Amino acid sequence: MENDKMQRMIKFELKRSFKNRLFLISLLISLALVTWYSIERIPYCVQLNSEFLNDENLMGFFEISYTNWIGSHNIYLQQNIFYMAIPILATLPFGSSFYDDINRGYARNVCVRAKKKYYLVAKYIAVFVSGGCVVAIPMVLSFLISSIFLPTMLPEASYTFTNIYPAYKWADLFYVQPLLYTSIYIFITFLFSGVTASLSLFITFFLNRKFVTFVFPFFIYIFSSFCLEMLGFDAYSIRNLVTTTSESGTTFSVTILFLIFFCLSFFPYYFIGAKKDVF
Repeated sequence: MENDKMQRMIKFELKRSFKNRLFLISLLISLALVTWYSIERIPYCVQLNSEFLNDENLMGFFEISYTNWIGSHNIYLQQNIFYMAIPILATLPFGSSFYDDINRGYARNVCVRAKKKYYLVAKYIAVFVSGGCVVAIPMVLSFLISSIFLPTMLPEASYTFTNIYPAYKWADLFYVQPLLYTSIYIFITFLFSGVTASLSLFITFFLNRKFVTFVFPFFIYIFSSFCLEMLGFDAYSIRNLVTTTSESGTTFSVTILFLIFFCLSFFPYYFIGAKKDVF
């Protein structure tokens, strides 16, 4: 019975997170960046491949889908904008909903009918999932667009323009299982987008300003990355971990940084919300 109540509340909060105007706006912004990148990059790659096929004396390699989707590197303007905007894009759909629920009395009414801990957990899951999806969905679409127009084949290890060098994390996997490599990076971006968006929850208890719920995750994302890189801990910078063209980071550092951000975003929010009569 209790599990049923929990599941219903999670489903309801997820429905609220996806069926709202802000989720659509954030998704459209992400898709606009993907479209802009695809229009500018894909026709050029198609032309290069055509020239390569028609000229037997032309030296080079095929431009393939694995090296020409928006998450394949971060050397183009659209890619830099996309990765810089991740905390805003992820937070916009549902990050401020906790603030709205408290100030409009919705949270109080829900917690009268159900346990507060159910609401808190459901809210966290909804913010996390919607924040991750609004970034990951356009990444998947970008890869699909590249796969439609460009060959989906194993990358050439000797082709310098793959932008994935042996020093980069999981580079060996890229040349053997590029689809798995691509999927891992999309999943990692989903996780860090979700956990970054969730930082908007606990800050609600301390600052009674709605715009802070949008600014705070962005500040933590950028400031933590900048500080860690300045101190020489590049392997623990979110900016480095979510981009493929980085010499820093390992499976260990990805796991540790995610756990740190999860703990920072969930436990203060949950325990403050559960123990204090804040709504």
